[in-house]
Amino acid sequence: MAAGSNAFYSQQYASAVELAAQQMRPRIATSFSPMTGEGKAATVVNLIDAFEADERSALYDPIVFAAPTHTRPWVYPRFFDKAVPFDSIEQMQMNANPQSEYVMGVVAAINRKMDDEAIRAFFADRNLEGTAGVATDSFNTSTNQVGVNVGGSATGLNVEKLQNAFQIFEENEVLLEGDDAGVEEVYCVISPKQKRNLMNEIEVTSGDFFKGQVMSTRNVNGFLSVNFIVSNRLQTDSSGYRKVPIYTKRGMNFTTWGGGLKTNVSQETQLRGQPWQVYGSGNFGAVRRDAKRVVQILCSEA
Repeated sequence: MAAGSNAFYSQQYASAVELAAQQMRPRIATSFSPMTGEGKAATVVNLIDAFEADERSALYDPIVFAAPTHTRPWVYPRFFDKAVPFDSIEQMQMNANPQSEYVMGVVAAINRKMDDEAIRAFFADRNLEGTAGVATDSFNTSTNQVGVNVGGSATGLNVEKLQNAFQIFEENEVLLEGDDAGVEEVYCVISPKQKRNLMNEIEVTSGDFFKGQVMSTRNVNGFLSVNFIVSNRLQTDSSGYRKVPIYTKRGMNFTTWGGGLKTNVSQETQLRGQPWQVYGSGNFGAVRRDAKRVVQILCSEA
């Protein structure tokens, strides 16, 4: 029996069944570079670091070979599921069939786990050797972090912090503007608090700086050409500061195994009353694909 289902019992006016307010779809995982995995692990990309050309200073001198650095991040599947039972007696007492709502609820639960896995991968250790449990690369906070005190003392999200993040991207040679086909879109995951911070910034709300109708639509998307994604699931550091990721699609990878999210509704004939079960599962994993394309912004929410 699903916990709390007795709250629906009996009354004719309570026969409608609907889901409470909740996040239904993945918001963050879909902004990553997608891939399908097979086996116990997958390598997402073979990155070759930049190397420089040499000036020739003599005739017939030996060739000097480059020794480029290769980086190969690996992604591992994680396995999630959820099941909800319901009995014919419950249906009678509810005066409704909750099957479709339970299916939607199970799908939503798995979708939220997709975003949790995406959030975990932003700043987690990653494996570069293909051996499970061996963390060989940590997120570099000394080069790819915008501190909490940028723009003031222990500040929330502000324009100065975003500008700092863009400076880091440009110092990393991430192409963000121009007519080149390699220009990348920028994404930034923020909490409702960071969204409010931005709406208090004059550069965001004033038509002299940004032409979006922010105050009438409450939509900050497009400021500095950033795709903002609002989430209530972002992590905090040991000081309680929100760890806000800003990244490009090529910076992150999301891999699914076994066809991704699956649902099934079946009857449990071995149990009394032969209740029905709504079951959902998802096998997926995420990893930083290119560390130069991921920046962390620390934000106070005090």
